[in-house]
Amino acid sequence: MMNFLRKYQVHVLAGLLAFFLIYIALGFGTSFFVKGSPNDTIVEVDGEKVPLRQFWLRYNRALDQSKPLDKAGRDQVRDETIRDLVQSVVFKRQVENYDIRIPDKQVAVSLTQIPAFQSDGKFSPQLYMQVIQSQLKMSPQDFEEEQRASIGFFKLRWLIQSAIKVTDKEMDLSGQYPEFAKTSRVEDVEIKDEKTGKVTGHKKRLRTDSEIRELFRKKLWDEKTMFCFNQWFSQIGQKLRVKPHLDLLEGTQN
Repeated sequence: MMNFLRKYQVHVLAGLLAFFLIYIALGFGTSFFVKGSPNDTIVEVDGEKVPLRQFWLRYNRALDQSKPLDKAGRDQVRDETIRDLVQSVVFKRQVENYDIRIPDKQVAVSLTQIPAFQSDGKFSPQLYMQVIQSQLKMSPQDFEEEQRASIGFFKLRWLIQSAIKVTDKEMDLSGQYPEFAKTSRVEDVEIKDEKTGKVTGHKKRLRTDSEIRELFRKKLWDEKTMFCFNQWFSQIGQKLRVKPHLDLLEGTQN
């Protein structure tokens, strides 16, 4: 799920500042020795309990085994993992609040489209089980629930963005168009070989007035979308109640 969110971070990153503040305020110290059973609660989000096993799944997956981290690096991954767990609970709840449905069939189709699970361009059940168990260290149920959450967030993002419009009046009132038009008149176009599809060079072309205007509308739409997401996530963050269970951490320094 977090890979999906990072892919669309241009729309959500600024809005998640409230969540950054949350994990900073959790009070985790510099030591990192976790005790307790996998089903113990590592953090509660508005009363919803997140088991310790979910923390370990995400934490171990986030580590780059080819690049050993020092203590500061491991602490950063730890904090980001806690933040991600909090975010996943919040996003799941918002998907439910908007009554967004994710059928099992849609989850299954999404799995077949992941390149890591394909052999010769086709979905391989054997490869799927091998990757999630040996590499991701997850059960099929846990992975599929993460996929369901990713699809739910995608639908939620689309639902919110589809309601955001930029009118002609907004464009005229922005006062930015003359400068934007001046700097956007020339477009750099790739030249590709018709047979191989490889890029062989570049050429310049002049955009039409209508093309420039639509580019400007898209720019304002991106800014407006970012602002709406920021406001929405900030409101959620202000009301969020996060309760970490520090008794699961040994040797913690507050």
